[in-house]
Amino acid sequence: MSVSVTGGSFLTRRHSAGDALRSSSAPALTSYCPPSIPNHDCRDFQAPEGTYQLAHHIAFRSLQPTFSIGTTASLISIKYKESVPNQLQRYEPLPGARSLIRRGSEDEDLSSISSSNSSHNTNTAIDHPNPRLGSSLEGPSFLSSASPSIIPPSPPPSTAFSFLSRNNTVGRRIPMTDITRTTSSFVSRIVTNNQLAKILVARTSDDTNLFYNCGSNFVWVDAFGRPKEPLSRVVFAKACPTSHDVNILTRGSDHLDVIIGFTSGDIVWFDPLCNKYGRINKGGIMSSASVTMIRWLPGSENIFMASFSDGVIIMFDKDREDEPFHPGDGMMTGFSSNTPPSMSGHHRRKHFSTGNLNAQPTQYIHKNTSNVTIEEQKYMFRISKPSPKASGRKSNPVSHWKLSSKSITAFAFSPDCQHVAVVGLDGLLRVINFVRETLEDIYQSYYGGLTSVAWSPDGRYILTGGEDDLVTIWAFHEQRIIARCQGHTSWVTGVAFDPWRCDENVYRFASVGEDAKLILWDFSVNALHRPKARTTTGRYRGSSVSSQHHPAPNLLKALEDRTPILHPVQSKDHVAFLQPTMVKTVHADPCVGVYFREDVIVTTDRRGRVSIWQRPNIRTSNPMSNNI
Repeated sequence: MSVSVTGGSFLTRRHSAGDALRSSSAPALTSYCPPSIPNHDCRDFQAPEGTYQLAHHIAFRSLQPTFSIGTTASLISIKYKESVPNQLQRYEPLPGARSLIRRGSEDEDLSSISSSNSSHNTNTAIDHPNPRLGSSLEGPSFLSSASPSIIPPSPPPSTAFSFLSRNNTVGRRIPMTDITRTTSSFVSRIVTNNQLAKILVARTSDDTNLFYNCGSNFVWVDAFGRPKEPLSRVVFAKACPTSHDVNILTRGSDHLDVIIGFTSGDIVWFDPLCNKYGRINKGGIMSSASVTMIRWLPGSENIFMASFSDGVIIMFDKDREDEPFHPGDGMMTGFSSNTPPSMSGHHRRKHFSTGNLNAQPTQYIHKNTSNVTIEEQKYMFRISKPSPKASGRKSNPVSHWKLSSKSITAFAFSPDCQHVAVVGLDGLLRVINFVRETLEDIYQSYYGGLTSVAWSPDGRYILTGGEDDLVTIWAFHEQRIIARCQGHTSWVTGVAFDPWRCDENVYRFASVGEDAKLILWDFSVNALHRPKARTTTGRYRGSSVSSQHHPAPNLLKALEDRTPILHPVQSKDHVAFLQPTMVKTVHADPCVGVYFREDVIVTTDRRGRVSIWQRPNIRTSNPMSNNI
């Protein structure tokens, strides 16, 4: 098929996905400025399976966008009692997770370790919890015995350092502040639809709710414009929303748990159905850096993860109170950049496994990294928690990770709910077992920072996009780079797999960038163009795990005991390149996110526009979307 591109080249590299998030001050709202591509009007695009039509376009001229932040979106359908279960199941965005269970016996040696969400991009809201998850995270037991071929991981080495411990749970509380009557200077006002009560009574499970941010506004609309006006809109006064997520485990016809991160570091826990809210990390009491991404932990009703522009990731519990927290005041464990880089193997593990209960904040390196080498910073993974001697069990944070001196831009949870892939402006992809809180693999970008990340539905592959204008495919179990994808002419801002067009042989995924392009890719390992010169993926400092096949017990032990593996950059001559399946300029301004549903594709941009593209009227049938 021929690849067609509409619209001219327009973008310089003045934008960065993290530019607005490097400062804790609220970005200024810009006055009207013309589109990057004047008179651009895209109504459809062609893919091998047919024509995607623009079904609905969401844009309100009264809302001033913040171009440096852009717009992210979440789609969710609410279950109603009169709904038929089979009709609801079609909205599950991670059907590959079920395929993974069915295929678990095929990879017996790997599934005994892990069978490595969203992600798809991390921004896509999950409409149905993974059938293997319980109602809460209580150690590794949140993986049920749904499949005999999936063996849950062994318990974390120390429950004192586990945020999944039973002892860390507290009684549920609800947001106590009515946002319509609040006197807080943080919230300016809320505007609700005059017919909201009547609209909510008439809604069914076939209706799709869409939440998105635009400038200082957090907006709730119907995804298909029924009605056309917003259902509600919250206007914030002192900061702009940067990221949000909806908890699909607790959603119901009378309750939604939405978490929203802000440029000030504040986090708002909001229920749009009853207009109640609560603030977490109020005034940046634990971190004043900008929130770059925020997500509920898979299967958890109360714990969520937020990344910040200062290179930190923090786990919060919405049911805990805020208290001042300084990294190093309480428990500390994990990798430290103060550890000699020459230390490896048993000595490195022994050094890093010792928790320093009396650690002081001076042991943590924040902005001053002049005495730390670049090599040491790549291994940075320092964990800190409130001291249990105080009120640590009842106050946030649940866990504090220091990963980099540069901004963390995105993260995504694996379908097996064991790992999280983290990317940042330091150009590193980190794979972390968040149950054990251990750093396992570190991959380097070809050039510049990384801005987006996503997992394949079966957990085999990880996508990253970044400032090198490339989408890169990494093999999780094989621990190597698979291919680089060329097609964008500016920074890649969002990546996501399409679970409904993936099977065991071909994976469909999409990317968007600051060139305003949407690109569809079809990836098959067997169909990749092999470069002439090929060598095995290099290892750093004699890692504890090789790429050769091991019996499952030996491999399991090696992975449990290993140190992080730093995978060096592979040259162009040693990595396959993947060509696009479809390229289309779909927005008049730089794109921010791309999200998949069974019936639509959703794209967003920096101007606050949300476009919903109807799929071709073709029923797909593949192993990753069966029985949904």
